[in-house]
Amino acid sequence: MGKKIKTIDYEWLTKPTGDPFADTGGYVIQYLLENDYPDKDIDELIELVTKIYVNDWGGKLNTFFLNSKITQPAFKGERKISETTKYYKSLFENENSEEGYCRISGRKTLLFSAGRDNSLLSGSGTFINFHHTFDSGIKLSKEMIIRMHFVPLGSILLSGRVALLKSNDDEISKFFVEENTKYNLQNIASGIKEGVGKSDFRNPANALFDFITNVLVEKPNQSIGGIVSLTLYHFTNFGASPEINIYKIPAMVFSFYALCHKITYKKEWTNFVRSHYYNSKNKGAIYNSTTNNFEIEKKGEKVNILYNDYKIWTNSIYNKLLNGQSIVPNFLRWSEKGKELNFDIIRIYQQNIRNMKKETIDKIMELSVFIIKDRSEDEIKKLIIKLNGTSKAYELRRFLLGLVSDNYNKNNEKPLITVKDYTNYLFSDGGNTGEIRDVLLISIYQKMHEMNLKVKIELNNNVESNK
Repeated sequence: MGKKIKTIDYEWLTKPTGDPFADTGGYVIQYLLENDYPDKDIDELIELVTKIYVNDWGGKLNTFFLNSKITQPAFKGERKISETTKYYKSLFENENSEEGYCRISGRKTLLFSAGRDNSLLSGSGTFINFHHTFDSGIKLSKEMIIRMHFVPLGSILLSGRVALLKSNDDEISKFFVEENTKYNLQNIASGIKEGVGKSDFRNPANALFDFITNVLVEKPNQSIGGIVSLTLYHFTNFGASPEINIYKIPAMVFSFYALCHKITYKKEWTNFVRSHYYNSKNKGAIYNSTTNNFEIEKKGEKVNILYNDYKIWTNSIYNKLLNGQSIVPNFLRWSEKGKELNFDIIRIYQQNIRNMKKETIDKIMELSVFIIKDRSEDEIKKLIIKLNGTSKAYELRRFLLGLVSDNYNKNNEKPLITVKDYTNYLFSDGGNTGEIRDVLLISIYQKMHEMNLKVKIELNNNVESNK
């Protein structure tokens, strides 16, 4: 880097702030300085990305900025570039500034007005009611405003809207931005000059979990070893209809998903998840767990649909994990089909995400062994059908009390269910009767799978489908 601009605090051009927009811009600046342009100063980087926005992308930044120097219809070609560089030069020279505390960095410094023309999703113009004391915009330091200018280069479009990701782990946030920056620069180098790069995916859930998978491959120790959460900001700042949707992956969901990708569980988990893709245009498609492809018959011929083609379909497991819905019914359906799924996955999910007590799961596993052990296939079948039909708490209680009676009549020394088991772990005030029943059924099916015991049972039509 050459001679530095005296009025710029260079540390605050890249220092993490917690603001998703400012941090995205900061990571882009850091990436450019550390990789492609180590000798350029910030004014040169501003001119560089401005030329990319104008010359390569045709000024298509409307989803980011409203009536900026680049998106302003009155400005054409080179004037977009000259007006932009002129504006940032005015920041360097502290024009129209006032002293105060920056709304993003929190430090006392010279402040400038930031509206929808030079920042994202803030009020401006006639919307001065967005701001304290009816200021013309939020008051930011020049460093924060400069960082906003770099956000598009570190972004990706998802279904026509900007997708930014922020993690409590700065290295993961940085990884997301760097991948997008490289993607956008590679597109330009390849002659693809349509604007910000587009994601292969069509919905936030698929995009988020695909990113987690990439993190697990590229940064396995860091992502699995720490408590990592993710937030996806999916927004547009376009015209009169700015809007944002925020999607969160809590740390426990991230941790669960990471554990499922350990070598012990990955194959079974991958089969389970991929079987839950569906698409309205391919309703007849059936998942083949041997090839990991979907198969569909078209015009009398069997057609294979490969992962890269169906990964953009809706996935009910990803949607439920993202929305905090239970996937236990999906585990049960999978088990009913005789598919293998390590019970540790269910245990981890129930304990960490559904808050089921360890003692409850241990007791459920003990009950499943009792139901299978020393019984004929016909007896097992009858018990499973009876358990499957328990939809109310009192019905499940009667079923379990029947097992207690059976255990007593067999003269077993150890009680099957103690009073403590019954009150604290099976039917406590915070217990979920339906999940206890479903996890017990899953445990029975998985035990039978381990024992290579085949018992043909009609599927429960009340259990939800893969959707």
